[in-house]
Amino acid sequence: MKYIFIAISLLFFSCNTNTGKPEKSSMNNMLLDISISIDSWILDNQELKSLLSDYISEVKDDFGKEGHKEDHIQIDYRVLNDSTFRYVLSVGASINSFVDSPPHLLFKFEEQLICVYIEGLYIFKMNENVLVEFTKKHFPDYYNYYLELGCFPIVPSGGSLEWELVFQDDSLVSKKEYYTQ
Repeated sequence: MKYIFIAISLLFFSCNTNTGKPEKSSMNNMLLDISISIDSWILDNQELKSLLSDYISEVKDDFGKEGHKEDHIQIDYRVLNDSTFRYVLSVGASINSFVDSPPHLLFKFEEQLICVYIEGLYIFKMNENVLVEFTKKHFPDYYNYYLELGCFPIVPSGGSLEWELVFQDDSLVSKKEYYTQ
């Protein structure tokens, strides 16, 4: 009798509607947390770290100016061949870049948000819910605009200093500086 009670109890609990999988909203929250986590990535190349630090020091005065209110650095990454890679460092143009062409990788470096775009990988689009939550967390002014009007503002981008860095293996072989409009 004791074994029948245990078997019936196990059967009852196994027929419960909770399958052990998280609820959909819970799963969405978990995916959202993963998607907007910027603390998971670090920059591993020491020379690139040093150059990025120098670049941030150089352009820090641009932060907060019209067209640069987001205070983030953009890195455009391109593979030139098996061992040669190009990185273009620039001040983040506007929130529009997140809507039109979201970054492929995000991380913090010296308290600055760094957005990495991988050239040729434009088939992905950021989920709108993730974009809204990302904006809420990192760009509260634009989030409030979104709440009020249901869209993100179109922000004119200002010119800034850009650095084009070419690395072969893990060593810098070329550095060009120029200003964009």
